[in-house]
Amino acid sequence: MQFGEFEVTENINPTYKRINELGLQQNIVDLDTYGFTVIPPEKVGAPDGFLDRIRDTVLRIAKERTGVEFKVEENGSVGEYKAQPQMGNQFLLYYLLMADRIFEEWLMNPALYTIGTYLLHGQQQLSSLVSFVKWKSATGDDSAFSMVGLGLHTDSPPDRDGRLPACSDISNAAYCLTDYTEENGALAMVPGSHRYQRGPNPGEGEKDAVPVEAPAGSVIAWHGNTWHGAYPKQTDGLRLNVTTYMCHRRIKTQERYRQSVTQEMLDRNPPEFARLLGADDMMGWDEKGPDLVKMMKYMSPEMKKRFAKMAEARSNAA
Repeated sequence: MQFGEFEVTENINPTYKRINELGLQQNIVDLDTYGFTVIPPEKVGAPDGFLDRIRDTVLRIAKERTGVEFKVEENGSVGEYKAQPQMGNQFLLYYLLMADRIFEEWLMNPALYTIGTYLLHGQQQLSSLVSFVKWKSATGDDSAFSMVGLGLHTDSPPDRDGRLPACSDISNAAYCLTDYTEENGALAMVPGSHRYQRGPNPGEGEKDAVPVEAPAGSVIAWHGNTWHGAYPKQTDGLRLNVTTYMCHRRIKTQERYRQSVTQEMLDRNPPEFARLLGADDMMGWDEKGPDLVKMMKYMSPEMKKRFAKMAEARSNAA
């Protein structure tokens, strides 16, 4: 029996094969079982020197936006940074994809892309690409789990009754630019909480949370329903990441890409990049109607096959 070749699973066969090619089988089991996984640097497969380049880029952008010189081994400062939310020992660098071409390169990382494809069944769009810049609180009043002051939470938007779907509407992943340890402010995850299909009540799950420790160069990926937060940073220096937040294409994105991505960016990247940025999304038209030409240009091979079969069926019926 040849798995990955079943005709009835034509849409998911390529993802299955890619998971095997990249050696991500155990990571997929981790995601399904516990709601999160750690992909080690050797499986992330970033080019030599890439970690240093992207970390240096984040530090440069942090300086440009705050007016403060940042060094990994030293605590930071918000400086002149005005973006929300405002915190004494952490800020977020938003809209990084539009800030430097290295983030385009990161978005096309095979391991990152494959995890997003698996969780969102090939219907993913980039929602936001940000960096969390975090250091030790000078007052020591950091809460036990403080992910942007939210405590333990889920990333998936709840339905009107507060419930979450069993499938994931969100795929999130943190590329660790520094070592993640509990003392260094690691992420906190509640294993198996993605199965609850709801968010935590205040204080719920804290005793069950575990620190997700990983060396720099790792990717921590999680299901959108998983309860998570972060431990307070107790050591000097920065905790840095690049967080790639993807959503199902029926969900509103956090950052604006489809309206802002340039044709030059689309032309220098593969079609997968265009689909992640919503270039094939025809919704939101004006009096001219949908842009079917652009949709067809960037449509996935699986969707093109489906459209071709529909066209053939209509032709035969005529």
